[in-house]
Amino acid sequence: MMRTKWIISITGLAGCLMAGCSNNVVQENDLLKNENQELRVQYKESTNALQAADDDLRRSQTDLRSTQEQVEALQYDLNTQSDSGDSFAGISGVSVEVRDKDVAITVASDLLFNSGSATLKKSAKSTLSAVASSLTASHANKTLIIMGYTDTDNIKKSKFKSNWHLAFDRAWSVRDYLVSKGVDKNNIAIESWGPTRPLATKAASRRVDIVIVNE
Repeated sequence: MMRTKWIISITGLAGCLMAGCSNNVVQENDLLKNENQELRVQYKESTNALQAADDDLRRSQTDLRSTQEQVEALQYDLNTQSDSGDSFAGISGVSVEVRDKDVAITVASDLLFNSGSATLKKSAKSTLSAVASSLTASHANKTLIIMGYTDTDNIKKSKFKSNWHLAFDRAWSVRDYLVSKGVDKNNIAIESWGPTRPLATKAASRRVDIVIVNE
């Protein structure tokens, strides 16, 4: 009888222990599920935050590129304005024209030379000195093209064989004078256009262009 009671008691105790263990396992599983769910939520939030940060970075990079483009455009405008030929304004006998990005300073040949001659007049030197001063001050490193032109009349009384020769020597005379006033000879090219580009009048057609090349 006593043995039977002990067996019943042990069996009951074992059942209680097993029930308790089962409850603990369920509770631990619930805790793990909750922790797992929290981790999933945190991961999703972190992923969303990372994506938002990446989107912000892309927008910032786009804005930066846009700003850089605006700065470059402003710099180009500033350079264009600085090379607009304003430094030659007020020089007697000189006209200035912007051709695309280049600046052309035109001096009438009648101001520079006597008819049929490529020797500079004394009165021309003050004009060319002022041009040279502006070139060395504002355009020291720029390439210059000096272009000589004539009217369409054939040469009759002159040592030059043709208007092409006359136009070239006139451009060269201007080049020599500018070099003597400090303009770098290595930056100067010479072109002769002779009578091929006449203007409205013969007097206007006889000219020398000093072109500042803005690359």
